Amino acid sequence: MMRTRTLKPWKGNGPKSVFITLLTSYIIILLIPVIIGSALYKNVEKLMVDNANRAHLGMLEQVKQVMDNRLGEIDSMTVQLALNPKLLWLLSNVGGDTVNDQIKFLEFMKEVKNFRNISTFIEDFFIYFKNTETILTPLMKTNPEVYFNKIRSYEDKGYDWVMNELLSGHRYKTYIPASPITDRIASTTTNYITYVQSLPLANFSDPEGYLVIHIDEQEINQLLKQVEWVHNGAIYILDENYQVMMTNSQEGLDPKLYTQLTEPSDYYNIVQNGEEKMLSYTTSAKNGWKYVSVVPTSIVMEQVNRVKDGALAMLVICLAAGAVASYVMAYRNYSPIREMIQEIIKGRGLKRGHFTNEYDFIKKMIVLSLNEEKHLRKTLEEQAPVLQANFLTRLIKGHAEIDAAQDRSLEFMGVHFEHDFFCTMIIEIDDCSSFIKGDTEREWALVRFILTNVCSELMQDKGYIVEMDRDRLAVLTSIPEADDEVKMRRNDFIRQLKQVIEERFRIQTTVAVSMIHQGMEEIGRCYREALMAMDYRVIYGANEVIFYEDLEDLEQHYYHYPMEAEVQLMNYAKSGDYVHAEKLLEQIYEVNFTDHKITPEMGKCLFFDMLSTVLKVSNGMNIDDKKLFAGSSDPAKSISDCSTAEEMLGKIKELYMQICTHSREEKTDHSERLYARICSYIEQNGVDCNISLTMMADHFQITPQYLSSFFKKHSGQNITDYIAAVRIRESKALLADQTLTVSQIAQKVGYSNDVGFIRFFKKYEGVTPGKYREMLRR
Repeated sequence: MMRTRTLKPWKGNGPKSVFITLLTSYIIILLIPVIIGSALYKNVEKLMVDNANRAHLGMLEQVKQVMDNRLGEIDSMTVQLALNPKLLWLLSNVGGDTVNDQIKFLEFMKEVKNFRNISTFIEDFFIYFKNTETILTPLMKTNPEVYFNKIRSYEDKGYDWVMNELLSGHRYKTYIPASPITDRIASTTTNYITYVQSLPLANFSDPEGYLVIHIDEQEINQLLKQVEWVHNGAIYILDENYQVMMTNSQEGLDPKLYTQLTEPSDYYNIVQNGEEKMLSYTTSAKNGWKYVSVVPTSIVMEQVNRVKDGALAMLVICLAAGAVASYVMAYRNYSPIREMIQEIIKGRGLKRGHFTNEYDFIKKMIVLSLNEEKHLRKTLEEQAPVLQANFLTRLIKGHAEIDAAQDRSLEFMGVHFEHDFFCTMIIEIDDCSSFIKGDTEREWALVRFILTNVCSELMQDKGYIVEMDRDRLAVLTSIPEADDEVKMRRNDFIRQLKQVIEERFRIQTTVAVSMIHQGMEEIGRCYREALMAMDYRVIYGANEVIFYEDLEDLEQHYYHYPMEAEVQLMNYAKSGDYVHAEKLLEQIYEVNFTDHKITPEMGKCLFFDMLSTVLKVSNGMNIDDKKLFAGSSDPAKSISDCSTAEEMLGKIKELYMQICTHSREEKTDHSERLYARICSYIEQNGVDCNISLTMMADHFQITPQYLSSFFKKHSGQNITDYIAAVRIRESKALLADQTLTVSQIAQKVGYSNDVGFIRFFKKYEGVTPGKYREMLRR
């Protein structure tokens, strides 16, 4: 039973109200900057100027960082291209105009296209191959004379300059100042900064080619527009040699100022053409470029003076507005607390009232919730052994979701694997008649209990034992690695186990042992291998130890398709689980075709047997054969027409995919209809005194556990709460009739006496039926 706490009453307008505390805090916070600002008013001009300068310098820093990043993209692209194996081969090996050379160029051109949109700074680029006099762009292949005279030419520099200056000598990340370049095809002229890098990178004496990138000056101008005073001043970008790469001003920068640009970043006043100006600059640590801004001081002071003039007026306005804002913010921040308390009162079913302090009330509710959570965790821990056994059973059979089995979930269920290699052993009880007298479930449970304890003691709790059937146990062990020493210890364990249970308890068993595999996802495979080894009990006889690895060398005269694998496939198909169905199909294929190399005739028999499983599932699910085997009137012909085993496997997978898709669609529609029928049934029979979870499960022909979890999943509430809501609604309607007694109403809503009805009504409504009727009367 959940305990409720008695909370002390609170008067909302008391001095401890959170609203008053918030309002006082905001007003104090408002007054602090006003007082400090008034005291520092005399220094406002200097502070504003410095702040403006620093802000302007900060904008330059942002521009510098963006430029460094963009130039870094160009360097990264250069390295990627320069280290491309195809480019290196073309630079050193292509010497003629053969068909093979052209193919190599075309293949490399396809890769070059991927670099075209790597950065918005890069308008275009080309690679010059010196050995073949070839210009290669992302869109064309031509020679230098055609490219620089008829496609793209420098307006202020001729073809000779390009060949003798730009494309000659060793170039390492060389930038040429912005100059106009004309696109002859588009008939447009644009200013570009040219970037040149000789190729290959390791050749410093005689380059075999050059990478040339054109950087659009407009892209840089867009960055410069982020600087607040760029339209009223001048921006200069200088390289490490103080060469002006680009500027937005017609007036040049006085070279005498270069000697003052020694710090990484700074700002100071200068006089230029008789006008006082502010110079700010910052230096890139990556390439040494300097970003210089020159702005008239009057522009800076204009904003400062405007701020000073409005400061006094704004002070009065801020005081008034701040008081109003403090009240609004205090009320708005208090509203969530008030709403939270109201929701807690409503959710807990407490009487509406007030409390000594809102925070104290919330603290008490949190403590109460933590106690309830602690109780819930304790309940879950008590169920951990059951959860562990269920999980281990699914894990050994390969039905567990490995991705969902995280360390925290395993720790909660008490499951821990020290190593990543796994081996599964199946213990089949052949004869225990000398130990038990009868054939009762109690005696069989005792036998399984004894085997479990003996296994745990011999393994020293380094594995897990799971009851798989009445006369079958599965042992899952994790081992360091699959070496001979580990196998010897495993064999010693099996020998000791059989010796103890035979000598002390006179129980005869057959043990089937799988191979050792790595990874939790292979545990299901270990179990299937052990099952396959157990199948050989017919050949080897009972009371033996059968190792799966001993079966690998046997000549395979038949295919392996056990009934359990067929049942698993049918269950996966009916549940719509194609992932596990596909994995099991691949494992069946691997066992028969990869591990044992069965004959083609036997292989066809295997696939026809698997096809019969598909037909069983489709008939059981009433799937139209014309839809499943589209384009084939004979299902067997669709398998026999396949020329290889891989094609047959693919066809079987395709059929299972269609069945799983159909199953998931049918399951969704069926769930909605079943939920509607359950709700309708409760509405009609909710006041029946005999209604129960078992009765409803029998009516719908499902198990009570499935009915409870299904209703909880679809409605978000327990089925008992839904029935209670129906009864509460009906009892409220009957209480309005003053001629009916409480006892009569109790019988009409499913209770044999009024005591149980009163307790039920008070639990959900907080008042007794009599008190509720009295409230209705008033």
